[in-house]
Amino acid sequence: MKQPQCLPQISVPSTRTRQRQRSRDWPRAPRRDPHARIIAQLVQLSGPDMTVIASSSRPWASATFVGAQHRVVLRFSGGDAPANAARFAELLPDVEFSIAGHIVADACVDEWHNDEEQCVTGDEPVADQPRGTLALRVTVLTVEDW
Repeated sequence: MKQPQCLPQISVPSTRTRQRQRSRDWPRAPRRDPHARIIAQLVQLSGPDMTVIASSSRPWASATFVGAQHRVVLRFSGGDAPANAARFAELLPDVEFSIAGHIVADACVDEWHNDEEQCVTGDEPVADQPRGTLALRVTVLTVEDW
């Protein structure tokens, strides 16, 4: 069998005349909101005698990060409410949240109210808090994982 004397010419298009698309022309795909997954993991951490009273989420950004700030008000009830709330508040800063596409940068208890006080979310008090309960306002800061 004879080998060819020369190989066929392959043409490669030049990129000199083509304009390149800038990164700002390609908007980033929106991420799923992690708020519901954060609440689910807080419920799992807190135990059976806890209910979610209120929750909110707002966008957050710094010079280098994009994310959201989540506030959740939790009500601990029952005879073990003080012990359960204290255990939850102690464990919360060290919890490893698993949320796809997001990193939990900070999680802490902002406010702690017993049954005589009202736990305030924004400007409105939480109504109808039964006796023998504790309310905690938790703030979780998430950052989008690129």
